[in-house]
Amino acid sequence: MKWNGVLVGVLLLITVVFAEGEIWEEDEKEVLIRSERGTKANKEPCRYEKGSWSECDTKTNMRSRTLTLKDRKKSDASGTMATCELTKTIQKKCKKACRYEKGTWSQCNSQNEMVRTDTIKDKSDSSCEQTRQITKKCKTKGTKTNKGGARRNRQ
Repeated sequence: MKWNGVLVGVLLLITVVFAEGEIWEEDEKEVLIRSERGTKANKEPCRYEKGSWSECDTKTNMRSRTLTLKDRKKSDASGTMATCELTKTIQKKCKKACRYEKGTWSQCNSQNEMVRTDTIKDKSDSSCEQTRQITKKCKTKGTKTNKGGARRNRQ
């Protein structure tokens, strides 16, 4: 029985050592574990200065940016400096190369549709279509519904 108590004590001690970012409260009957939340607990010890985005690579449709180490914080209570990369490169997809000026919607046609013709903006990629047509169904007067379902205004 004595060894069981020692074993439980050792296991609790090991668990406490490995429980970073958690607050433990213990009494005879229960153990309460609270996890710390918020940005302070999870803040990265390495801070970087952001470079400007590169031009879009048309082959990969990606652009990149270089991050340069700006500040290095202590990573733990012992005062050990965090190991930080001097530079990092991040990538993201480019925005769509084709940008259009929206036209006006036509009247409803015989197929109960409206059509809009959009024209290309000046700074768009030369490979884009000069115009594009957008089609959508017309709303009929009989299908109007209010957003609240069957609700009506009181009078």
